[in-house]
Amino acid sequence: MAETEPGLETGGRGSPRARRGEDALVDNLDGIVWEADPSFRFVFVSKQAERLLGYPVERWLDEPDFWVEHLHPEDRDWASAYCLSAARQGRPHEFEYRMLAADGRTVWLRDIVTVQSEDGRALRLHGIMVDVTEQHSAQERLAQTVSLLEATLDSTTDGLLVVDRHGRITAHNRQFKRLWGLSELQGFVQDAAVLEAVREKVKDPEAFFARLQALHTAPAEESFDVIELRDGRLLERYSLPQWHRGTITGRVWSFRDVTERVRAERTQERLLGEAHEAIRVRDDFLSIAAHELKTPLTPLRLQLELMKRALKEKTGIPEERVDKAMAQVHRLTSLVNDLVDASSVEAGRLKLRRAPVPLLEVAREVCSDFRAISPDHDFACELSQEELVVMGDRGRLTQLLTSLMENALKYSPQGGTVRITLAHVDADALLAVADVGIGIPKEEQAHLFERFFRARNAPVSRYGGLGLGLYVCRDIVERHGGRIWVESEPGRGSTFYVSLPVLSPRARHEARP
Repeated sequence: MAETEPGLETGGRGSPRARRGEDALVDNLDGIVWEADPSFRFVFVSKQAERLLGYPVERWLDEPDFWVEHLHPEDRDWASAYCLSAARQGRPHEFEYRMLAADGRTVWLRDIVTVQSEDGRALRLHGIMVDVTEQHSAQERLAQTVSLLEATLDSTTDGLLVVDRHGRITAHNRQFKRLWGLSELQGFVQDAAVLEAVREKVKDPEAFFARLQALHTAPAEESFDVIELRDGRLLERYSLPQWHRGTITGRVWSFRDVTERVRAERTQERLLGEAHEAIRVRDDFLSIAAHELKTPLTPLRLQLELMKRALKEKTGIPEERVDKAMAQVHRLTSLVNDLVDASSVEAGRLKLRRAPVPLLEVAREVCSDFRAISPDHDFACELSQEELVVMGDRGRLTQLLTSLMENALKYSPQGGTVRITLAHVDADALLAVADVGIGIPKEEQAHLFERFFRARNAPVSRYGGLGLGLYVCRDIVERHGGRIWVESEPGRGSTFYVSLPVLSPRARHEARP
């Protein structure tokens, strides 16, 4: 058994009876509580380590390189180097890696580490390891399901369109655009816009729209008919409602060129399969969300229990402990807000309270806030002093810029400069947030603002999150009549641009109450 430092057994931990109670609390937490020196030699490990990984606690304490030697071979170099670098900098850190259990299993762990330092030198590491293996399995299933669903949609020879109960387009494929001669559906949010675009292509538009109206009044019905187009083609149109747990959630439309002689039965099988895959995608996402929400609870519970004990023993509560608890509360709040906002966006219910908003004030406030809470990054705020006023919701615009700033910090974990610029370009205000982080592959940039999308070079194992922040940002920008895009190169960082229409002086005057 490794020797502990003088005073380790009693310093700040109360009476022997209180110490036994604290040990019982630590050993029953849903995670491995540990303490080590900067060379990763453990001086304390809770009993949860043996229950989770199968190795006796004594081995953790007696073997100097136990942790490094039992890391997964693919994680051994980067994980130890990352932790060593963070320890030398004296900064708390959180990361995920794999360890090999005694029975040969691979266990994913999320390690939340704090560093005890003195005069800039790390003295002791404290942390808690949480088992997130199930979360990683769910993430992998979700990625495979989404890939299969996308490939299936684009490989079918039928044109497919999926809408929800409010007529909002949720999915379509390339064949649908080809059959109807539509170059792009990016600007179509509601199916009504698509219907207007194809009206002139249908030989008998009255019958075409009459059948649609009949389905609106009887949403549970299936439909099959043949449509004649003005160019002489005949399309078979098949439609059925999409169900989930006894409730109609939308409608799936299929269009088939009769000359290709694709059998109607195959269409139905594919559509039903795609509906099931869509349900599975949602269920897997809920599983990931549940684990993301659970992860902050373990350290939060630990901090609250320790604070409760300190109050009972009247020993005082260190400010650092409160800060740790608040950090986990902030993380939970952020996750919940992402879920609520994404749900509102999907239902078209994200609310805006419009008024003239000076973007310069918003940018200054956000820059000031991040300088106060992010000491590991430098912030370069290059803001035009011109009065750039837009008509919009100040709270949502603050949320937009905050989300882009948080992304910049998250995807540049080693620090560096985050640059925020605001300028007047033509009739628009151009806002940009640039980082020097991991960057985004070019082939994935077009999907970056889609719901649940995660770039493959930013796995949840190291960067976490639900993949909803940029999806909500895009909706906020579009509701303000603007656009958002990204320019990025892997390994060299990313720059997110937001362009918003500026109010003219006359329009600002007319908008004043």
